[in-house]
Amino acid sequence: MTKTRASHFINLGPANRIIAIDTLSKTVTCEPSVTMEELVDALLPYNLVPAVVPEFKWSTVGGILAGAGLESSSFRYGQFGDLLIEATYILSNGQIIICSPTKNSDLFYGALSACGTFGLLIQATLNVLEVKSDCFVRCNYFRTNQPMENLTSLLQHDYVDAIVFSDYTVIITGERIDKLKLPKTAKIQTFSKAWDPWYYQHIKAVHSKSNLTMITEYVPLKDYLFRYDRGAFWMGRYIINPLQDKVQCYPRNIRNLLNLFPFGGYNILSRTLLAPIITTSSLYKRLHASPMSTIAETLFFQDIYIPKSKAKEFLTFLQSGTFFMEDGGILEPIWLCPIRSTLTSQELSPHFWKNDRNDDQSFIDFGLWTHQSNWQIGSCSVRHATKALEEEATRLGGRKMLYAHSYYSRDQWSSIYDVEWYKAMKRKWDPDYAWGDLYDKLISY
Repeated sequence: MTKTRASHFINLGPANRIIAIDTLSKTVTCEPSVTMEELVDALLPYNLVPAVVPEFKWSTVGGILAGAGLESSSFRYGQFGDLLIEATYILSNGQIIICSPTKNSDLFYGALSACGTFGLLIQATLNVLEVKSDCFVRCNYFRTNQPMENLTSLLQHDYVDAIVFSDYTVIITGERIDKLKLPKTAKIQTFSKAWDPWYYQHIKAVHSKSNLTMITEYVPLKDYLFRYDRGAFWMGRYIINPLQDKVQCYPRNIRNLLNLFPFGGYNILSRTLLAPIITTSSLYKRLHASPMSTIAETLFFQDIYIPKSKAKEFLTFLQSGTFFMEDGGILEPIWLCPIRSTLTSQELSPHFWKNDRNDDQSFIDFGLWTHQSNWQIGSCSVRHATKALEEEATRLGGRKMLYAHSYYSRDQWSSIYDVEWYKAMKRKWDPDYAWGDLYDKLISY
């Protein structure tokens, strides 16, 4: 059930059907409430998969297209929205509009990342890739202290991303490999079972236990695609260990004893018993049930796309102590994901590249998700950190994913986004502003 600003209700029902899979044209047509896991599960039996699969199983096609979504194949294919070849929208006057790159192209591109402020998506057709349904991803992990130089020099692979820890970075590359071609000595690692390690913890552990600069293992394709789902990257650590702050006060032998028990820390028992509540689906349900002020004042969620040429400078800013580290916090881990830009008229998308720019046409997404123990309800620390982040990202020519809390002034907003273009689009597709105004919908005051 969707409500417009004018209090009209549109009932689409579940809207979660896979309508068609075309193995010849390699396309899939589906409704907006189809989740990433449902989409992958429907396609794999046909040896197909989306070229870009945002990492959370519960994320929906419609939600990602209205917002943004990328993954470790984005350096090659762009955002999930770049897979779209046709979309159908309901306008606020009840009119149904079909759009594509050649038909109603302004709506086709403009609605991406517009957060539903032009119309309601009811159907989408996407390009998909041919793969072997039982294939694996050969993952290579190597440590580096020069993440930007290494990250952008490895783009011959199928997948590339990185995790920045406090004192080193792990670059992760992946190549799909046929199951029949697995080496006899292949180390198989899964991430979907309740007792499996969380991906980021696994990456950290294998490097802490080994002096090798390069570590290789083989991950089933679906496990790889959703490797960050369990634990929600690393935000689950604030759920799995409620004694975290208190445990540090105990002597070492007591801390070691507590870590054997479910609520004493991250271990196989705790993550197995708590598995139902530390998937991204469960965590986000709890998040959306929380008061908005609690989220805004205690949790820091941001994805920032920075031009590749400025990414090293931005990482230095994040780690320099001028951000929020004055509160005693450390911003780690940080996710890095290279993504190609788009020259199509996706005016609101974070990877939109204006034609008048003449520097490199690619970005690095910085995934920044954290909580500090001294961020309590009523604290202004998160707001101040977000504002500082927005100012620095804008200075460097970057853009945010707009799912997160934002504090742009009107002038700042208009320096980033083409306000006159947006007004013209609203006049054409939603003249009564029944779907609301994007700035008013997103900006926190």
